[in-house]
Amino acid sequence: YVIAFAAILLLFLPVCVAADDHPRANSHPPQRPLPQAVDRELARGPAYFVDPVRGDDAHDGSIKKPWKTLQYGVRRLKAGDTLYLRGGVYHETVYLTRSGTEEAPIVIAAYPHELPVLDGGLREFLDSPSTSWKPVKDGPADEYVSTKTYPDASDRRVPHQFLPGAWEPMWGREGQRPLALGHFADSMIPLHGYRTLEDLRSSNEYQPKSKNAGAVYCGPGLWFNRQTNRIHIRLAHHKLPGLGERAYRGATDPRKLPLVVAVGFGQDVLRINGIKHVRIEGLVLRGASGSPLIHIYGSEDIHLDHVTVYGGFPALLVNASQKLRVTHSAFRGLAAPWSGRSHMKYRGTASYQIVLQNAQPYNEDIEFSNCEFTDDHDFAFLRYAKHLRFHHNFVDNFNDDGLECGAKLRWHTIYIHHNRIGACLGVFQQHEIDKDESPVTHDAESGVYIYRNVFDQRAGVYYGLPSKPDPSGSFLHHEGAVLSDHGSPTYPVMRVYHNTFLRRGPVWRNYFLFGLGARALRNTERDVFNNLFIQAKGVPGAVVYGKEAGNLREGGNLLRGVTEGLDEKVDPFAKLRNSPLFESSKQVYEPGWTTQDIVADPRFVKLKENPGMASDLRLSKGSPAIDRGVTIPAKWPDPLAEAEDGKPDIGAVPFGTEAWGVGVDGRIPLFGGAQPTAP
Repeated sequence: YVIAFAAILLLFLPVCVAADDHPRANSHPPQRPLPQAVDRELARGPAYFVDPVRGDDAHDGSIKKPWKTLQYGVRRLKAGDTLYLRGGVYHETVYLTRSGTEEAPIVIAAYPHELPVLDGGLREFLDSPSTSWKPVKDGPADEYVSTKTYPDASDRRVPHQFLPGAWEPMWGREGQRPLALGHFADSMIPLHGYRTLEDLRSSNEYQPKSKNAGAVYCGPGLWFNRQTNRIHIRLAHHKLPGLGERAYRGATDPRKLPLVVAVGFGQDVLRINGIKHVRIEGLVLRGASGSPLIHIYGSEDIHLDHVTVYGGFPALLVNASQKLRVTHSAFRGLAAPWSGRSHMKYRGTASYQIVLQNAQPYNEDIEFSNCEFTDDHDFAFLRYAKHLRFHHNFVDNFNDDGLECGAKLRWHTIYIHHNRIGACLGVFQQHEIDKDESPVTHDAESGVYIYRNVFDQRAGVYYGLPSKPDPSGSFLHHEGAVLSDHGSPTYPVMRVYHNTFLRRGPVWRNYFLFGLGARALRNTERDVFNNLFIQAKGVPGAVVYGKEAGNLREGGNLLRGVTEGLDEKVDPFAKLRNSPLFESSKQVYEPGWTTQDIVADPRFVKLKENPGMASDLRLSKGSPAIDRGVTIPAKWPDPLAEAEDGKPDIGAVPFGTEAWGVGVDGRIPLFGGAQPTAP
């Protein structure tokens, strides 16, 4: 896959060309790589074409006489057809209604080397920004208002995409629901969706005395005025010390910046409902407001490949569907570089990126692989799925919840493996939706299998607003927790083995095994074997409360405090081993907790203190982690088990094994930075 440079200049609009020939945004540098055009040959078989520039829906859909609109084209497809989208912007919302067959699927694909964009937004702000805004009267000098009105934006559609049984984020204050969302078109950096005009106009960027009272400027953004039906915008520069390169310093006049702007609520940009055997390849999707960008309901054998998704609330909503595959795709959320948890949760859009809901039949056979999920408030509600595989993905910068796999169900099975999972406030976050909802018993093979992942939380997330100047920017790097919850749910069964965990400091209360060995063991069971727990400051603790052991089996783990050094005379497990809890643990796991664990330097090839620099977390020759793991049950999946020579090694990557790439086309190294080679 190669970057179609000309297509990017066309679609992500007027940019300067820097000395290194890379596009330079007039707004803010992109947070992540911009989309790439698919480099593949035209498929054999029946094919039709759509072109938003040269097309006409009165044409026959041939390559010389393409249709103009995507919606017109998809309604004319039959099994075995391929619909090619020429490069350009399709200002449409699209509903797929035709099915293929297993032998002859329908394919909707980008034309080779071109980049089509499905945009559910308002085209005037992209095509003619100079005439779409005017200075606002009686407001700040840098505030503008739309020249047109949008009376249909506030028609109060009923929300349907939120977590089943959970509080709808705007319950009780519908009048503050953000109805205008968007992005800078040149960089695809999100614009904040404001709840109140007071926040949009504020010059304050510090935490007020109350998290909900007092106005706060949350960065460049939009607010929809329900009385005038106009959109307000302000692109003021930041003054908050400590933001550094994250601060907005771009153009402040929206008439000089093409923007992606969407208004309203509840309008899916791409709806896939009640169809089978369809492939979607190489598209860019954007322009959602407070609604799912992609909504898949009651469908089977749907494959999204090499798609790029910007925004959405959520970006992907899945319900009552089977055999869904999402591969080599990038999901970019609503968190701008200057967006923190407090901005989004209390003053903006508290968005989830992926939501699986619980209509019947349950979602089944779902796969996310080689994808990138970044830059949002909450990540993924995966609870309602039978046999879900989540592997070789990159997850980073979620300022609230990460992977939500529970509470416990009797039957669900989730496999999370070979991923690089970075900064999330709570990596594994659980919710209790209904009081005492989870069963005490469960199927023996059910649960969440977590193996061969690298979890690196050291970068931290923008959690709370500073209450006073902090030029160090420490407020941008709150580390959060590995395991946390809302409402004390019954956790799913978790099998956690052969992973590498990296943190700067201890978890809350310095819990055992970063919390995996101590928290939320009521009415569930957990296995924690052969993991590396590496902490920059202080040796990871062995704190467990109570006198009766929960149903925890653990051993073969290595704990290391990088800056503390090793004192062989100090046993960090001594207090636990002298407690009644230790004796109780033998009834659950015969050796007793901690007896098979070690405290040592794993002797990585290279561990960089700065999480932004490339490390090499493979084991060097002579590492104490080699052959020090315990044997795990053969029925637990582990494709690297054959690489083990003798007893298992501890950590994500066995000694002598090459690290793999994650994300789109494996372009992101497992350890960050340049892909390491064998020592």
